[in-house]
This record gives sequence, structure tokens and C-alpha cells, in this order.
Amino acid sequence: MRKLKLLTGLSIVTVLLLQTACGSAKTSTATIAPSGDAGTGKSTDSAKVEKVKLSLWDFHADAEKKYFEDLAAEYNKANPNVEIAISISDQGDYTTTKLPTAFANDAGPDLFFISPGDFVKFAKSGTMLDLNPYFEPGIKDDFLPSALDAVTYDGKVMAMPFELELLGLYYNKEMLEKANVAVPKTWDELRAAAKKLTTDTVAGLVIPPDKGPYFNFIWYPFLWQQGGNVLSADGTQSTFNTPEAAKALDVWGSFFKDRSSPAKLQLGPWEIANLGNKTAAMQIIGTWAVNALETTFKDVPIGLAPIPIPSGGKAATDAGGWKLAANARGKHVDEAAKFIMWAFGGKDTSHALKWGTEVKFAYSPRKSVVEAGKEIYSKGLRKVFTDEIYSSAIPEPRYPSEVLDIVGDAMQNVMFKNVSGADAAKEADAKIAAFLKK
Repeated sequence: MRKLKLLTGLSIVTVLLLQTACGSAKTSTATIAPSGDAGTGKSTDSAKVEKVKLSLWDFHADAEKKYFEDLAAEYNKANPNVEIAISISDQGDYTTTKLPTAFANDAGPDLFFISPGDFVKFAKSGTMLDLNPYFEPGIKDDFLPSALDAVTYDGKVMAMPFELELLGLYYNKEMLEKANVAVPKTWDELRAAAKKLTTDTVAGLVIPPDKGPYFNFIWYPFLWQQGGNVLSADGTQSTFNTPEAAKALDVWGSFFKDRSSPAKLQLGPWEIANLGNKTAAMQIIGTWAVNALETTFKDVPIGLAPIPIPSGGKAATDAGGWKLAANARGKHVDEAAKFIMWAFGGKDTSHALKWGTEVKFAYSPRKSVVEAGKEIYSKGLRKVFTDEIYSSAIPEPRYPSEVLDIVGDAMQNVMFKNVSGADAAKEADAKIAAFLKK
């Protein structure tokens, strides 16, 4: 299992991506020649050129939502012939219903965000534009190679990476202290702590209960900590029928069988408000939670630690992050690509720096951005991520949606159907193998 490593100080070096291959698939073959003014913010004579209207679908909230609204407004002002209109949806609706339904009906937006869990599905369908022609010379060298590998399919860079989000165990210091519970470092300690901290009004541990890419994203570290994986390195074989997969499924399912993790949540499992509102004692969630804890929930005593590991295991966390893509079948693919490059793929890295250090906390896939913000990465809970968690990070794999569903079914069978981890892993392994043969 390959991991991320830090350079001297806080600089971030190459992240090696675990990725799978499900065979080559044809994507849009339209060749778009980038304009000489791509990403420069220069505009043409608006009296002679009809205004281009671009739709950007987003799911962010609060400061993140405002950031992209301001970004679109800034671009519109600098480019009078372009008008970017943002449509906001709830994250759950966005990923499970709105986006896939729109593209299935050939009515997708010009610009949209894509998660690693959905990347292969959209790449195979040819809905994402190849951004390779739009990179200025030398810019790719500033990106971590793995960050570009994560968005490359069939030799095409099909989305723009702009964040790396790591997972950790957040906890309410007062709740643990009152219950005489030490910050858990092992799986056994995590299970015992979650049970002891659970009350009629407080969940001992919040982890996602519902199927979807985020569900798998939070679970992968439990598998990786033992050296397990879903697929072989080349993506051609299932490696799921193993003791490592069985143990990871069993420990995950135990939190729901013990009722220390709720089967239904009033807030999304990606929302730190579960902890901030004091309805949970512990929560496994990502770097994006830090800003909210420093502002909205600054009076709540929250601590952070690496995800606990099994006996004999090694630390591991997941490095996820959304990507920005352009619709290859849109009416204005050239203009959409130029916006993406202006925002995150050009010489000006101010937008990327603001996103990862002010709007939210996330590591940038661009080395120059991390170097510019190194002081920020040493403040508060960020220091825990930088010093104690980052070195164990493994990039979220790009499994086909069919594989994600099979793994998700295995998890839920253990959680809610009293199936053992070994039986669930064996059944899932057979299904994955059958899928890979197709």
C-alpha cells in the first residue's frame, strides 16, 4: 500500500494513487482548440460577440458556497461576454439524483463537481471534457503526479483536482473526560469508547449509515490499516475475500449492532454539526470540518486524533477531494474549460490558496500552493493532520460504480442483516469477480 509523505517542513511530495482500470472506454472525440486568451481574464468586444451563458451545478454550503458564487462573479466581471450561473443542491440529492439523472437525459450542466467514487462512471460515458489542451506549458509540473493520475482516463485529463481532504477522528473533549474515556487508539478502544459514550441523546460515534461513495470513502481506512484492498494493483482481480476485508466489515458493522452509531442521522455524516451540536461524542470526518469548528462551533471543546488501528495494524487514512469538470457535450466547452483553468489550473494560484487555507482546510494538489500556505498548515487542529495523519494518507480509489455498490452492499449486510464479515466478503468477492470478467 503506497502512502503520501511530507517533505522537510510542510511541503507535500508525490502522492501515489491507488486506482483501478476497467478497460478503455471511448470518450468525446471533439477537438477543441484553446483560445489564446484562455485563463487570462481578457475579454473580446461584447458588441460583436454574443454572451455565453454557462451553468455551474454546486452542492457546497455556507462559506464554500459563497466562495464559488464570488468566483463566478469575479470571472463574469473580467469576462463581460461570459455569464456563469450557479445552481445549488443538497449534497445528497446532487450525487444520487440530480447529476446522474441530468446526464442520463443529456441535460447536464456546463460545469460540475465530480467525486472519485463517480469518476470512472462519468469518464466511461464520455461526459467529461479532456482538459489536456488547456494547460499552459509547465503548469502540470506544479501538480502532484498522482493528483493528475486521479483524473486521467484513457490518456485524457478529464477534471481539475483542487483539493486533498484527509480523514481523522474528531471527539468532544468534555464528553470523553466526564465518561473517563481516553482518546481511542485501537479498534477495541474505539468500540468500547463508542458504547460508553452513547446515551439517549448522544451518539457515541457518527459514521455514514447509507450507501454511496462517501459511505465507502470513510470505510476504506479500516481495510487499508491491515494491508487489505478491494482490487489488485492492476484492477483486474478481486482481492476482497480475505481476513482483512472480513475484519474491516465486522468492526464497522459492530458500531451499528451495538447501537453506538445511529442507523439514521438528522444531519449528513459529512457535517461536523453532529459533533458541534453535541449530539455526538466522536465522528470520523475530514479536514473540511476544521473551519466550522473554529467559527460556528468555536466554543465546543473538540479534539482530533488519527483513526484508531487494529492490533498489529498500521495507520491509514483516506485522501479524497472533489474535482471540477466540464461537460464534453455542452454547447460552450471551450469557455467552460477556460473558466476551470482560470480558477485552479493557471499561473495565478490565489484562488487555490484561498480555497485551501481560508474558505476551508484542505491540502492542495499543487506544490506551490502548499508551500505558500505552510504557516496555515501548522495552526490548531491543522497541525494534527499535518504532523500525525498526512503521512499515512492513501488517495481514494477510482473504483467503477458497480464495485462501489457491491462493497456497499457487503457493508450493509453486516450492519443490518446479521451477516458475518467473512460471508459478506466472500459473496462480494464473487460478485466483483463476475463484474470484472465482463
